[in-house]
Amino acid sequence: MRKIFELYAPCHFGLEAVLKKEIIDIGYDITKVEDGRVYFEGDDEAVARANMWLRTTERVMINVAQFRATSFSELFDSVADIPWEEYIPVDGKFWVSKATSVKSKLFSPSDIQSIVKKAIVERLKRIYKKDWF
Repeated sequence: MRKIFELYAPCHFGLEAVLKKEIIDIGYDITKVEDGRVYFEGDDEAVARANMWLRTTERVMINVAQFRATSFSELFDSVADIPWEEYIPVDGKFWVSKATSVKSKLFSPSDIQSIVKKAIVERLKRIYKKDWF
């Protein structure tokens, strides 16, 4: 059985309705629409199809977790609690290439990126019993 993910596609503000129609047109049901993003569900094939065929989004993302963090320590702890080993293998490589902040006290994208990367690395080091990741 294929795993179903909660997916979302970010878009420019005001294009949510257009993106919603594109997602429906390629065969997926919308679960939620917010300012600047449209949520839907799908498997790994849906991720690939949506990334290929949607025109009003830059990329399609898997929503692995959602939480509220009002400090960088809360951000670190919440990110470290996510089961990253389900997505990143022991020999995997990853980048935290983009961070955005909307209506948040955590407003520095570079600090957010750094904290998120460190939290992921610390969890994977612990899970995979490695000194370096």
